[in-house]
Amino acid sequence: MLALKNVILTSLRLSSYSKTTYNLVSLFEKRCVSSILPNPFSTSVPNSLIRQLPSNSTNTSILSSVSSLVPSLFLKKSCPSLQQTRSVTKWSLNKGKRKTVKAVVARFYRLGWGAWIRPMVGRNKRHWSKTAKRKIRAEKHVFCNSTQSTLLDKMVTKYWRKRRFYVDDLYEPYHQREEYSLTAVKPH
Repeated sequence: MLALKNVILTSLRLSSYSKTTYNLVSLFEKRCVSSILPNPFSTSVPNSLIRQLPSNSTNTSILSSVSSLVPSLFLKKSCPSLQQTRSVTKWSLNKGKRKTVKAVVARFYRLGWGAWIRPMVGRNKRHWSKTAKRKIRAEKHVFCNSTQSTLLDKMVTKYWRKRRFYVDDLYEPYHQREEYSLTAVKPH
C-alpha cells in the first residue's frame, strides 16, 4: 500500500505543478486508500494496478496516466456503510439460538399452506392522486412468489412458520388450498 501511494505521489510531483496537480496531490494525501488493496498490511502491489501505473517516458504521459487512475481510487468508500440491514441472526449472544427478523412478522402474514401475503405497495401513499377505485384495489393483499416465500421462511423461526389460530380470523378461507394435493383437506 505504501509502495503504491509513493509511486502515485512521486509521479504527481514530477509533473509540472499546475493548480489541478497540486489539488490532486493534496486530495490524495488527505484521503485513505486502504480500500484498493485486499490486505492493508501487504506491501506488494496487485498486477492490475501495476499495469495502470505511469511509464517513465515523459511528464505529460505521467500526468495523463495517473489522472485516469486517481479518480477510480476516490470512487470507493473506505468507511463502512451505514445502511439498514435486516439480515437474520443465526446465533444469538445470550442463548445461541436463531432469531426472528421482526420486520418480516410486522409486514407479512403466513397462510396455513406456506404462502406469504403482504399488502399492496404504497397503499397509504399519495391518496390525493389516486382514484377511489384504485384506493379500494390497494387495500387488497397480494401473494409473495415462491422465492420470496422461501426467503421469508428462513428469516423467521419455527414458531412463526406454524399456523396461527385466531378468533374470527379474516384469512380463515385462505388457509386451506384444496387444488393442491399436499394441502387439501377433502380427498380428491
